[in-house]
Amino acid sequence: MSRPLDTPPAIFQAWFSGFTAAMTATDPDGVASLFLPHGWFRDVLTLTWDFRALRGPTKISAYLKDHLPLLTLSNFQPDADPFLLPHFVPESNQGTIEAAFTYETPIAYGRGYVQLAKTAPERGWSALLVCMTLTDLKGHEEPRDPIDWESEAQGRPYGELVAERHGRNERDPHVLIIGAGQTGLQVAARCDRLGIPTLLIEQSERIGDIWRHRYDSLALHTPKMHHFFLYQPFPESWPIFTPRDRLADWLETYAINQELTVWPKSKLARQPIWDHTSQRWNVTVNRGGTPMQIRPAHIVVSTGVLGAPQHPDIADRHLFKGITMHGCQYKNAYPFKDKDVVVIGAGNSSIDICQDSVYAGAKSVTMVQRSSTCVTARSNVVKNMGKNWPSGEPSDVGDFRFGSTPLGMLREHMIAHQEDTWAADRELHAKLRKGGMQLHIGSEGQGQFLMVFERAGGYWLDKGGADLIASGDIKIKQGVAPKAYTSDGLIFTDGSKLKADVVVAATGYKYMRETSVALLGADVIDRTGQVWGLDAEGELSGTYRPSGHPGLWFAAGDFFNGRYMSKHLALQIKARQLGYINDGQRASL
Repeated sequence: MSRPLDTPPAIFQAWFSGFTAAMTATDPDGVASLFLPHGWFRDVLTLTWDFRALRGPTKISAYLKDHLPLLTLSNFQPDADPFLLPHFVPESNQGTIEAAFTYETPIAYGRGYVQLAKTAPERGWSALLVCMTLTDLKGHEEPRDPIDWESEAQGRPYGELVAERHGRNERDPHVLIIGAGQTGLQVAARCDRLGIPTLLIEQSERIGDIWRHRYDSLALHTPKMHHFFLYQPFPESWPIFTPRDRLADWLETYAINQELTVWPKSKLARQPIWDHTSQRWNVTVNRGGTPMQIRPAHIVVSTGVLGAPQHPDIADRHLFKGITMHGCQYKNAYPFKDKDVVVIGAGNSSIDICQDSVYAGAKSVTMVQRSSTCVTARSNVVKNMGKNWPSGEPSDVGDFRFGSTPLGMLREHMIAHQEDTWAADRELHAKLRKGGMQLHIGSEGQGQFLMVFERAGGYWLDKGGADLIASGDIKIKQGVAPKAYTSDGLIFTDGSKLKADVVVAATGYKYMRETSVALLGADVIDRTGQVWGLDAEGELSGTYRPSGHPGLWFAAGDFFNGRYMSKHLALQIKARQLGYINDGQRASL
């Protein structure tokens, strides 16, 4: 039985007392001494209006020396959330303690996440991770209770109140969001809760068409515990892997239920112009054929990490007598019955198209794998995500836990444990190798999950394709690329030929920054940095943080990013609206 001083609450309190004393005394070296040699400190909008991740006491101390004296931190308290009271992390065999705390700045409230570990008896318990995240601006807190619309309406009908809100957002939006997919909608919902007038424009006829127009068999590859929506949980009967059409309809109803102001069938009529004097954009929107003038202070580009299709360079297309298409044009494989099908690429879309083609009765199906691919079992993804979003725990706790973890730290952990990753998919990989596939688990062994944030491609989550490859129903042509068409197929870089009636290029898409040039102009985009991928500290580049151009933001990523990081983006916009930020710096207090 544990002695009282050995319990997680007592261990955390002993560490937390030292941490609080050092923080409030502005003692950077004292704070850094409470970390393990390989410990991480992550700052999300607290000491700077940015995202920073520092590894090791030396870097932590140097960072705190630059920023801690400029800000008064106070009222450090253990967090009262019952799911984040100090406890041993289940998978750690009592080697790691998890806890949370709250704190204040002169203008804001914050919340901290801690992992403590004990690597040597003489060291005691030290911090493996501390993350401090700004959560609310004082006087402008995000409402937690249901909105009392009857009091707000003052006797007017509810519909009249909603119409008034929409009218205000349309006349004078503070924020314009381009793209009403899952990310844009959640960012808009978050801005609305913080009292920021927001307008979304969506070029499709209906919200959700971005999913409706994709291939028929598409379903999300991550489980519903990961891709639920901000403020609006799925019904209990919701399927584990959400089908395309059901997701599309959910987006449409989400906009209605969250009372978001959306203009469908709308797009920029011309490239916006930034007015340095007024610090606003001059924007003309083509709303269903009618030009509309607006002057938002901020534009949020939310058109997806990946944009325009990336077409392979294959000569002599005019010679080919069969069907060619990019993966974005693919709907279903019924027209491929009794045909020789070749799919170029080896990612999620490719394996789905290959499987569809087998089930539709194609004469032959060949996947062209030009290099190597990271493949993991979908069941393992569900298992691993269940650790961050476990059953019976509020989803926002999982968001906070995962959102507090530096991706650089996670990457380091995955590389150190890559043998376990290989072992978890040993049987799956044996099937794929039998069919001739080349495999990897990341450039350095970081695994599929980190590749989502690093490059948003180069992998797939298996849901039966490996069995079809092992059986030969899906053949693999590996290590070569097509260089030219013939009348009845393809010639490859090694001189080999392959007969084909159908060629589908599942070759991916251009990145968001590149496709945004047409929207915003080269002069604007040239002032921005990388969008997506990880920076030197393991933080996401260019998304939910300053882009490099005033008043311009990029919001992208998976459902978690839109759901959780929308708060960080909305806080930065609100802080600028209130004058707390001037030219990207924290205002003097």
